[in-house]
Amino acid sequence: MKLTRVMALARKDAFELLRNPGAIVPAALMVLASLFPAFLVIIITPRLMGETLEESGSFAEEAAAAVGVIPGLAGLQGNALVQAFVFYQFSLLLLLVPIVGAMSLATHAVIGEKQSKALEPILATPITTLELLIAKTLSPFTLALTLSWTAAALYLAGAVAFGEPGVWQAVAGARFFIMFGLLGPLAEMATLLVSVIVSSRSNDPRSAQQIASLCILPVTALFVAQLMGVVMIGTPAMLLAAVALALVDGLLLWVGVRVFQRESILTRWK
Repeated sequence: MKLTRVMALARKDAFELLRNPGAIVPAALMVLASLFPAFLVIIITPRLMGETLEESGSFAEEAAAAVGVIPGLAGLQGNALVQAFVFYQFSLLLLLVPIVGAMSLATHAVIGEKQSKALEPILATPITTLELLIAKTLSPFTLALTLSWTAAALYLAGAVAFGEPGVWQAVAGARFFIMFGLLGPLAEMATLLVSVIVSSRSNDPRSAQQIASLCILPVTALFVAQLMGVVMIGTPAMLLAAVALALVDGLLLWVGVRVFQRESILTRWK
């Protein structure tokens, strides 16, 4: 594999994606959508109610019960404890940023080339199947990861700006960095590979995105279950999920290489 060929094609895809608002806007809006619920509860709701989260009691009991399960909450009391618990609960929503970003960007990157008939000239070059697959996923992966880390930075900055003393230190624990440094990129890669595989059999970005959007369901289900108190996603669970996703990524990569066979591209990608 030659890195120069991969980077040349990836740069071309990146410029095309940046010129395509239909791919960028949904991914960028997901950053705002993932941040809004937590800050709605922590900032806007107390001002509307005229009382702190601790006084309202909406999350106070759950926060007190979670101290034994979430090590980062130990040492916090009162409103600071409740705020940290809310940040902890809603942080799962930020995993939707790399997933939605990868889904939107990858489907446009692949289907756009199919619709413009730009893949045939690329296949006339010495590029290999693996190089083509890596190049087609590299730009969407980088852009979606940038959006994911931007959302994480804004989330942490919000905890610093609006949280009680000690809240942001509780938020910026091992679980936070595992989520955005390990689990998020692995989930993003799985979504990218699913999007590429689906896009290879579709000529419509919307239909491909609808199928790839099934990747959103596990995160949404875990968030709802955690919010209802059914489960509590801690650091060990994050690590186990990362291992499982790494295995899934390996399987999807194998399928993706088979889908990207040159004969398949020339005969079926019409």
